[in-house]
Amino acid sequence: MRIRCFLATVSLLLPAAAFAQTITSSFQTTSPSGVVSVNIGKALCQPNRAIDFRVDYTPTGSAPTAPQDTVSFFVTADASICSDTSKDPPGVGNTVPQSQLGQFVINTSFLVSDLIAGLPNGCNDATKSAASPFTVFFCARRKTNSLTGVQTLVANSLPVNFALLPPKPPIGVTAVEGDQHLHVSWSSNDPGDRTYDLFVVARAPGVPTPPPTIDLGTVPPEVTGIQQTSVDVSNVSGGAPLQNGVTYDVYVRSAPSDPGSGTPFLVDDFYRHYRAEGGHDNGGGGCSSGEAGFLAALAALAVLLGRRRRLAAPFLVALLCAVPAARAADWTGENRPPRFLLIAFKVDRYDPQVDSEAGLVGRPYHDIFHGRAPARYQLEVDWQAAHPFGSLLLGVTGGFWQNYGHGLDTRTTPPTVSTDTTHLNIAPAGAVITYRFDEVADRVRWLPIIPYAQAGLMAALWSSYNGRGDVSTRPGSGRGSGWSYGYTTALGVALNLDAIDAGLAREAYIDMGIQRTAAFAEYGWTHLDDFRKGGSLILSDRAWRFGVSVEF
Repeated sequence: MRIRCFLATVSLLLPAAAFAQTITSSFQTTSPSGVVSVNIGKALCQPNRAIDFRVDYTPTGSAPTAPQDTVSFFVTADASICSDTSKDPPGVGNTVPQSQLGQFVINTSFLVSDLIAGLPNGCNDATKSAASPFTVFFCARRKTNSLTGVQTLVANSLPVNFALLPPKPPIGVTAVEGDQHLHVSWSSNDPGDRTYDLFVVARAPGVPTPPPTIDLGTVPPEVTGIQQTSVDVSNVSGGAPLQNGVTYDVYVRSAPSDPGSGTPFLVDDFYRHYRAEGGHDNGGGGCSSGEAGFLAALAALAVLLGRRRRLAAPFLVALLCAVPAARAADWTGENRPPRFLLIAFKVDRYDPQVDSEAGLVGRPYHDIFHGRAPARYQLEVDWQAAHPFGSLLLGVTGGFWQNYGHGLDTRTTPPTVSTDTTHLNIAPAGAVITYRFDEVADRVRWLPIIPYAQAGLMAALWSSYNGRGDVSTRPGSGRGSGWSYGYTTALGVALNLDAIDAGLAREAYIDMGIQRTAAFAEYGWTHLDDFRKGGSLILSDRAWRFGVSVEF
């Protein structure tokens, strides 16, 4: 009989230990670390204010029912007492009437005076802060009597913190001025700081210094719940956008802080500076971003490949049929079908000659980017249309390039570098024709050199961005996104890497259908100036390009 009773006790205790009721309150908050608690400050600490609690028994799988269940609520200074099976917490508990049982959710409330009864001076206390609050626990206990007389307990608690001493205000509030935005930063001055609210107020004309305080009853916070000590703002409290040339005062609250101030100003990003220096391209064409243009180029490649699918299918079948014969073929691949596809990846340092435009009064591109020439990445796909003592290829190419710099503060003479970033994206795309003299490399193993020449038509989508990450605009007219058109030529030489290891080349062909892998270098000329008609952003360049290619 003792063994059976013990087993029954275990079976009843396991669900209670595994699934406890949940407790929530409309006054609760969640800290950055994920701790949920009810936090009461000086403004909320009114003795007759009711703090609500909601106890949900859904996780336990059963609602408390009469007469076997008893549900009681306590306020205790020690959370461990809440789950003590030997006795109830000290004090008088609030027991739920049996008539209100039978539901999963039970709502109750305690007055602030009941919760803070253990703190001398109550809501008039001047010692407890957010760093060291007065804490009690709302405790919910459900006792269940089984048919065998064994009683089980399901208990849970929610901390209630009182911080009646206001935290020290943040210090060092500064505003870094940008184009229609401010980057505000500050330092915490109290270990109890958790989150911050930011207020942005336009200063009245003629007022030389910021007011020391603001009316929180009429000025809403622009940003709330900030968990770091800096934020970028583009709007005043109330929602209106910041205006260049207007001085704004900013206030940070964990308590009202010492104010900072800042005046947004018009920053010359790349496109604005280009137009200010006499550039003629009005922009306004294309997409809003270079990334979109790059995706468009990739889509064009996919369309071309789709159109060539019927032509490529016989070659793919020939490749599959040729696999057994390939095992017996020598390194020259004389028994292989003709190559039909080339895929190449190339990289170069791109330095567009924007400053070569006629009529410019300065060097706007150099002023912003200071001679930086980041890498440009390009993908080329060619269909090998014919093999007249070599290979004649028709293909498409697309790429992406991006350069970063800082805008110019034109409030000074000469302009100085601002903290606002600006960047220029360029996505080139084009159709090319290539002749590769690979007949000798196919037949003579010790001469794996493939000279080639290439020419084609090109277009490039360019997009200029300001410090807010938006496409540049210019007061009056002009938008920093458009197209430049032209042509490209290149002379290059490829090294057939299959000649280095014929066995590895044979495996690549048998396993993946790769007939040749090559590394190449080429010198290219790109003329993107609308065929010298003028009025467009000049993106011409010439540079060495390096890459690898595979042929199928």
